[in-house]
Amino acid sequence: MNISQEFFNVPKSLISRHYTDSNVLPEYRSEFMRDRDRLMYATAFRRLAGKTQIYTVGSDDHRKNRLTHTLEVSQIARTIAAALGLNTDLAEAISLAHDFGHTPFGHAGEQMLHEIMIPNATVVKNSPFYRTNLKTLKDTFGRESPEKIDYLDYAFGFKHNLQSVRVTALLEDSYRGGSDENIGLNLTNYTLYGMMLHSNAFYKHGDKYPNFHHFFDEQMKANGAPAPAWSFEAYIVKWADDIAQWHHDLEDAIRDGALPLSRICDTIKESLGEKLSSDDEQVLDDIKKITKMDRKCLADLSHIVVNTLVNDIIETSKSNFNVLIVEIETKNIDNPETFFNEYEKLGFSLNKENVISFSEKIKSQNFKDVIRASIHHSRNVVRMNEKGCYIIRKLFEAYYAHPQQLPDGPILHILVDIELDNYETIDKAKKAAIGDARIAFENVLKNPNIYTKCILMRRICDHIASMTDKYAVEEYNNLYG
Repeated sequence: MNISQEFFNVPKSLISRHYTDSNVLPEYRSEFMRDRDRLMYATAFRRLAGKTQIYTVGSDDHRKNRLTHTLEVSQIARTIAAALGLNTDLAEAISLAHDFGHTPFGHAGEQMLHEIMIPNATVVKNSPFYRTNLKTLKDTFGRESPEKIDYLDYAFGFKHNLQSVRVTALLEDSYRGGSDENIGLNLTNYTLYGMMLHSNAFYKHGDKYPNFHHFFDEQMKANGAPAPAWSFEAYIVKWADDIAQWHHDLEDAIRDGALPLSRICDTIKESLGEKLSSDDEQVLDDIKKITKMDRKCLADLSHIVVNTLVNDIIETSKSNFNVLIVEIETKNIDNPETFFNEYEKLGFSLNKENVISFSEKIKSQNFKDVIRASIHHSRNVVRMNEKGCYIIRKLFEAYYAHPQQLPDGPILHILVDIELDNYETIDKAKKAAIGDARIAFENVLKNPNIYTKCILMRRICDHIASMTDKYAVEEYNNLYG
């Protein structure tokens, strides 16, 4: 038996979409190419240009935003996938959508929405979660909405990677199922799972309650199997995301003057050490003598960091694949479907999440922590984070206190969610006069049950998460003058 690198590509038999797609692909297009193209034409992709990476969009035209970050992740992921003989289209599709669910104002905005959407929240008064524990919520559902109590299995919290799956599987309403229901972009299981995998799927701070990724569990399984639709390309994107972040953290540290050039050069040399070429070391020594940063200096530093990290992960991963090949041949595994569906049961020496990996030398260094800490604690970033959190909190308070201030779209979706008569599907809701829909919405809110309140919370959360920085600021000004 002669195992080639092709063995580690996702088998076509395991690829599926949750809803049957009747369109036949031409020979020159793959399922993952279709995913990539659907994502590039999605409204969520266009909004990335207006969302904060570290610095608020508009503060400096040369700062990174979510779109430039996404394109860098895609380029890095494609490079690594190609070098390893893996599927570049799948790597690109996952990369393009991995941050679809990000909020305005970066991770600070994400954390604020999370704090609003959890039991015992202390942010939005009079919301169903405000100072209310999970047991009390279950008891209330048991009294008011017993038929909907399963909703609590995925009602809480907010994480941008889970929201990315929600955006593509539900909120982007470009496609319809057989019963005219909205099916989002109807992406493949492997693209969806890769989007979720790029960041931790579970909440931090010891939160012990269900999160909403379980709603999409079935859509993220391998076709006809209980195993998740994992891929090596998903782990590539996870690392490519880190490399891109380290790269623009470095740029921001230089632009903001958070660290002197000499300190940055020393940190790079200490962290990448023996992985640096002699030419790279000479460039770093030369840059240390520069008194003022210029574009060439910035480009040289970025090149050294990205190139070194990419080379290291390719070299290490190739070595790991060689180990796997020997073990696969020893175990007489000749079926890729078995390999992907039963990886954990087959007793490989490498966990699947460790096959795509940096060398131990790189993993043990603190390059990321030193650079990131200097940026995230800078005065400008702290001020922007606090401002972003305040705006998101005030928007949520205004919408929940007076939901008629929401745009037409979220209101129509709420009427569909609660299965109000004449609003069974989003297309049917859109055909109704918006004045009638708003009257129906107002009547529902006169005496809402706990399920309706929770649906309202999630749809407000969706609406705010979708905003660009500029739109959020303008909406705040419109609401509060």
